[in-house]
Amino acid sequence: MQGYWIELFSPRAKCDVVNFLPGNVKFIRQPSADELAAILSAARKNEARVLLECPATYDGVTFGDEIYADSFKARSVVADDFFGGELPICRILTQHNFVLRTVESKVKSHLVAARVAGYRDACFGLEDAQQYPLLFDAPDCSNILISVTPLASFIQSRFAPAADWKNVIGRLLGFLAGTEKISIDYQMSVHPAYQADETMAEDYEAVAFKNNAEWFYREMIYNHHGTIGVFEGYTSVIDVTGRQWIMPTMRGDCLGECAAVGALDYAISGERQGREMAEGLVRTMLDTPEVRDCCQASQTFGSLFFDNANRSVYGDDNSRAALGAILAEDLLEDPKHAKKLLQLGYSLLRTTGPNGLRTPSLQQPESFQGKTWQYYHQNNYDKCHPHYQAWHWALNCQLYALSGDRQFLDSAIAALQEANRCFPDFYWQNGASGDWCRILLPYAMLVEVDDTPEHREWLDRVAEFFIGKLNEFNTIPEVMGKLELGHYPAPSCNADHGRGEAALVQFNGDPACDLLYSVNFALIGMHEAYMATGNAKYKEAADRMADFFCRIQAVSEDQQYLNGAWLRGFDYNLWEFFGSASDSGWGPWCVETGWTNSWIASALALRKLERPLLSRKAKALYTELAPEVSKMMFTPLMPSTTNRGTITMINTALTGGFAEG
Repeated sequence: MQGYWIELFSPRAKCDVVNFLPGNVKFIRQPSADELAAILSAARKNEARVLLECPATYDGVTFGDEIYADSFKARSVVADDFFGGELPICRILTQHNFVLRTVESKVKSHLVAARVAGYRDACFGLEDAQQYPLLFDAPDCSNILISVTPLASFIQSRFAPAADWKNVIGRLLGFLAGTEKISIDYQMSVHPAYQADETMAEDYEAVAFKNNAEWFYREMIYNHHGTIGVFEGYTSVIDVTGRQWIMPTMRGDCLGECAAVGALDYAISGERQGREMAEGLVRTMLDTPEVRDCCQASQTFGSLFFDNANRSVYGDDNSRAALGAILAEDLLEDPKHAKKLLQLGYSLLRTTGPNGLRTPSLQQPESFQGKTWQYYHQNNYDKCHPHYQAWHWALNCQLYALSGDRQFLDSAIAALQEANRCFPDFYWQNGASGDWCRILLPYAMLVEVDDTPEHREWLDRVAEFFIGKLNEFNTIPEVMGKLELGHYPAPSCNADHGRGEAALVQFNGDPACDLLYSVNFALIGMHEAYMATGNAKYKEAADRMADFFCRIQAVSEDQQYLNGAWLRGFDYNLWEFFGSASDSGWGPWCVETGWTNSWIASALALRKLERPLLSRKAKALYTELAPEVSKMMFTPLMPSTTNRGTITMINTALTGGFAEG
């Protein structure tokens, strides 16, 4: 029997299925009306089998409008037993932001588009989900299948996971060939550099770091009329050609974090482009009003805004940016921004309560209606939430090491003492793993700057806990903590899928790790713990994590803009970039320059240099500047609502009218 896979539209993506056709199956793109009629007639006589991909019309089927699945957060779902036991009913098949034509007739569906929650399976079923047929039997002939969405470009379009799509395409080819299933195999167009058990090159860490640095130079760094910036990264949305959309926003945290990568490349290999990248990013971060609050009359003077449009001040974003910038200037031996980095540190400190726990973010000007920074300095924030706070504790340790100002150390100790009391049941954001990963660095830095038996005990406790979570793949799974402490847990029903931020897993035990919110912060924390203590067990744990990150660095010829990057979600059982896609736009395929790539690359480079993240080189300068900056920053200001002049000054500063005197 002859089989025909017929494509009835003009796709932007190439046809991948032609590489797997058995001898009695043909692929035909846009046949003539007479040719199509003859093929369909043969199928109705039981002389052929046909898959019609994206027909505009078919007798007995009423088609509606074309829609994009992402418009209602739909995913492809197996609807019956057509694909056999390997693809059970309710198995989720990721086609990304696929297009489909709605079907108004009643048909027998094998695949449907539906808004469902779940990791690989629709865990709440399909009964209450809005469904649209995707693949179904023609109403007049069981030898004819109709697909209202493109399937032939499954490799370039990066359908996931590959194991399931191999079964889908193999079953469709088997149907056309008159057999049960045809086995096919291929490599994803964006794939990990190494398999889990593959022998890596002897210098694999150095290669991984250099590949990432080159990715920054090639894809992420830009010069806009003399302003050096870095793109935020790529959204998780993937189009039919496999392309992801760039995120062009200038973010304050990314500027400082990514500066460290360039400076490290300069320190290791003398790469001039790395120095230019580092100097340019720190300059944009601290010498312009693009993301920095430059107005001395502002309650958040010296801090960084979330980005060049959102005037929120997050403590964790500011702290990561500052740590990256301090490291960069240390490596370049040019601490020209010491004063402004101290201003940033004191700006955070003066909006932190006596217990060392800072509110996650302060909105400008909403958080200061009738309030000044003194309100936040005098009142405790009562939630220990390392996602937002842990790296602020680390920055306090860093600034104490440089300035000698005991205020920074006291705030860090107070917070870490509270974290020790709560551990491991913190308030958690996108997963409890993220909060566990983030606290490694501040505990390690505390030992570096105030080495006491008690502080070592605190570090040992969290490090041993973390090491106990490392699995055979040398990473820790993403897990959710107590639900009552969670901010963004997994969806609790189908309707919740894609509504906002969410965990990368649906249930604890799903085999995913998170490189945006969790393990990306763990390697540098464990490295710092080893630097602080010389504990060989910490070195071994860092070695294991470095091995994992080097294996899963992205490689791609088709999507060169991802080559050398790390993506957010990785399934270590499937060994591919995958996870629950409920976090709309920030799902497992998103790429973040700052949070993810900068800290993984920096940790690998610091290991190469055998040095800690903690910097001490400019101690004399910071110590000299600190009293003056502290005095200025802790001078009381009037509440914004009672000082119209202050508001005018702030607005002028934010639009670039002036910087501080």
